[in-house]
Amino acid sequence: MPRHVLAATRVDGREIAREERPAAPSLTVVAAYGDLHACDYVTVSQGESVGLYARDPGGTWDAVSPGTDAVTTDEMRLWFELTHHYPGPDGADPNHPLGRAPQPGTVGRIDERSAITLVQEHIATGGLDYPTQGLVADRFAAGWSVYAPVDVDDSDPMAFLDMPVGRSVFMVGDTGRIKEVTSAIPPGQADALFTAEEAFVRRPPAEEAFMNDLKAEFERLDARSGQPGAITDFTVVGTPPEAVTAARVTALTDEIARQLALCGPQQWERMVAAFSCAVSAETADLYFWQHEQPVEARVPEQIALLVRRQRHLAAAMPAGPWLRLMVAVTKGPGGQAQVSTQYDYGDERLPEGQLLAPTHYRNDLAAYPRAGVPAWLRAHAGANGRRTASPRMAPPRPAPPRQEAPERPFVDSPVGWTTHVVADQQRITYGGDSLTWEEIEWVRYPVSRTKHQGFLFPSMYTNTYTFGVGRYGNSPKGLEDLTWSKGGKRAEAPEAWLALAEFAQRVLEPRLLAQRLDLIRRGGSFTIGEMRVHRGGLTLRGVMEADWGSLTDVEVADGLVWIHERGRQQAVRVSLGSANAVLLPRIVAAMAG
Repeated sequence: MPRHVLAATRVDGREIAREERPAAPSLTVVAAYGDLHACDYVTVSQGESVGLYARDPGGTWDAVSPGTDAVTTDEMRLWFELTHHYPGPDGADPNHPLGRAPQPGTVGRIDERSAITLVQEHIATGGLDYPTQGLVADRFAAGWSVYAPVDVDDSDPMAFLDMPVGRSVFMVGDTGRIKEVTSAIPPGQADALFTAEEAFVRRPPAEEAFMNDLKAEFERLDARSGQPGAITDFTVVGTPPEAVTAARVTALTDEIARQLALCGPQQWERMVAAFSCAVSAETADLYFWQHEQPVEARVPEQIALLVRRQRHLAAAMPAGPWLRLMVAVTKGPGGQAQVSTQYDYGDERLPEGQLLAPTHYRNDLAAYPRAGVPAWLRAHAGANGRRTASPRMAPPRPAPPRQEAPERPFVDSPVGWTTHVVADQQRITYGGDSLTWEEIEWVRYPVSRTKHQGFLFPSMYTNTYTFGVGRYGNSPKGLEDLTWSKGGKRAEAPEAWLALAEFAQRVLEPRLLAQRLDLIRRGGSFTIGEMRVHRGGLTLRGVMEADWGSLTDVEVADGLVWIHERGRQQAVRVSLGSANAVLLPRIVAAMAG
């Protein structure tokens, strides 16, 4: 039987150290080996199978891929680096595998005017509260940063206090992909991360990359020889054969299925995911079945990056890039799972819920020219692959599960005297104020009890149940404080409040938590109450300046989040009435390990 080879590696796959072992090492042994050699990645090989382990920014080791081939291991190593470490506190590194912008390809670089037009349409079709006039664009390696400039009175030394914090900036890649980021992230980091995402998705296969680097080195040596033209021809023949590409696409699809499986409830029996993609946009639907009941889940952006990469590799196949990818996983006895994959190349028109705007298909046809384009797609995209502005239309939404009857709200309850709060799986509405769940940026649902001390009569109790959601900045006021009151020392919580709190915990909080953790790891910061949360730890001006490692415990009691720091006698408190305070315990747990 082949022995197990333990190897500490750099991000580019180069080995720092290796040793052979007679048995498979445990996670503890792998972590100790990685820490010994001060690296973030360790592989364990047995024959042709390679397992990849990685250390996250908090120092915790885990298995990224339990066993695949060497090339897919390289893919997953770069993916983990991109989603957990890059660009790092020192910013972008041009020598890093993700530090160089991808080649423009057949599309070429998008111009400034087109980038601004795409953002204007993105704002209009999405109904975003953002100006569309006076936008400016700054070029960076992989595209443009488009934003509304802020006028500041240079003569007023206090004018900076009026500048908006956390305003949106739109990153537009050369393929037309738009990513909305917050200005709380330093511009250099945002540019470097977006460039790295594009580099990860669009980099050539290993053989082609090697031959391109070899060609560049020959040309460099030719230029130094003093005899230009000594090398008159150099043909790149490193593109892998079709069978090899197909095997790599399949292996990466298995890794996507493995990562998607982590997004569902613990005891799920079946999973179905559907992706509709073009180079500049995608939709994703993900459902799990638990006890024969479907449960909808959100596909994290990190996994969407893997899907984009898989599609780019698949584009080298004779059929070209798929328009839809369906992945189904069924658990069998003994923990075994069966993965089935189906590709849709657009032989028939896509379902409305998964049909993208025409401009995205024009971008895709320009990036991946095809010999045959279905008639419906040619008519839908128009312009024969020419990148132009799309007509204004409603933004695509994931297709909901098929239903026999219109969806019914799970909450329809009076708040106050007459006005009802109504909530279904798509949005929450109170009077004239309404938000979709996807728009919401913060949530809170504190409970308080007031005791009215009696003198001649027994004491009375009033229990107040509050539920609030909103966006930072411009937000519907009516949804920020939905309040129910009930009397009695042992009053039961109102059913409407319980239903909203449960929905927030199940649907809202996982998304909000993932976004906040991603912001922290990218070097950004935000506040919860008066507490500033950042990559270094927690800061409460004049009270606490704690790094993550010094935090010993976080507990929730009496309407407060109690944060305990090593060496501090009294815990620091944050009110659960503060926006997103309910996320604090899990943020600390994730960052402090």
